[in-house]
Amino acid sequence: MITLDQTTAQRIVDRAMQVIGHSVNVMTPDGVIIASGDPLRVGEIHQGARHVAVRGESLAVDAHNAEQFPGVRHGVNVPITVGHQVVAVVGISGEPAKVLPFADLVKVTAELMLEHTALLELGQHRRRQIEDTLLALINGRTVPQVWLERVGFDQAQPRLALIIEPAQLPGPDDFVISLMRQLEISDKSLLLAQVAPQRLLVLVPVKLPGTPEHRSMTEQSLKRLQRHLPAAIYAPMVIAVGQYTESNLRGCYESALATMTYGRRESPHLKTHCYSDSPVAILWESFHPGWQQHELLRPLHALHAHPRHLLYARTLQAFFDANGDVQQCASTLHLHRNTIRYRLKSIEQLTGLSPFKLPELLHLYLALNAGGPRKND
Repeated sequence: MITLDQTTAQRIVDRAMQVIGHSVNVMTPDGVIIASGDPLRVGEIHQGARHVAVRGESLAVDAHNAEQFPGVRHGVNVPITVGHQVVAVVGISGEPAKVLPFADLVKVTAELMLEHTALLELGQHRRRQIEDTLLALINGRTVPQVWLERVGFDQAQPRLALIIEPAQLPGPDDFVISLMRQLEISDKSLLLAQVAPQRLLVLVPVKLPGTPEHRSMTEQSLKRLQRHLPAAIYAPMVIAVGQYTESNLRGCYESALATMTYGRRESPHLKTHCYSDSPVAILWESFHPGWQQHELLRPLHALHAHPRHLLYARTLQAFFDANGDVQQCASTLHLHRNTIRYRLKSIEQLTGLSPFKLPELLHLYLALNAGGPRKND
């Protein structure tokens, strides 16, 4: 059942009085005045309101029946109903013949405002249900089937996890809430959850490869999301797109989170980061720092201490980007191929890892992307 709070009641009073120019009171079904054009009347008992709430009919009070309702001023009192239940009574002070034409207007205005408030509360309740369900899933907890059905979560529908954050942190306090409202209105199929004060998780339905939809899942999800965001809103955001992991929503979310962390650090000038662009580096990003990262980075200590470490790091990164092709690396850096080979040999001497042996090249790649000297240093 809808209950009328004092703030909403006063909004009804203020709105009605602006239009009709007569004093207005709002009472509970028990007859307590909770909002009034005359603040001194707030808290009084209105016997006429009780009468209206019980009968569900309007009541005009004038000189002929005023003695039946002690303390009640002349006027018209109408029931406010939502869902066939009287939730409040509105009284318009004045001679009934003069204020009666305003009764229906005030009644409709009040009921529309209450219905709007009820819809907002229902939307907020559903939002909390969705968030509670999604937070449970991404934390690896078992969720009852009834929860999934209640929020319309179809486990058979493939979804990709996207994370949205303000481009500059910290951003506006209402960043996530405003964004959620925009997306909720635009696309009901999106599942949304605030996973941190300024971080929004969006689960976007996608089509799997091999279907008539030829675009990649990453492209599908980005196009669908960006279609619902006006340019003015979209511009100050950073979006990270994770990896699709079948029947593993937690994995989808964690891949998006690792993508955001890696993307913000490595390419802070970009507004969109995709797992598919740097899967190996982002996979490593998802591990918590520990003995593994320490051991991985150990060979780079000598490289980092060398006076030419930035030069070697840039050369090594260009060699990665060239897929191990010395000639292509040399062309990119505008150097002779023998210069590239000399630098790579120097890296091998410093680290003990050869860029010309695939397992050791992988070690160098992971180490450089996990915290070693960077190409942008």
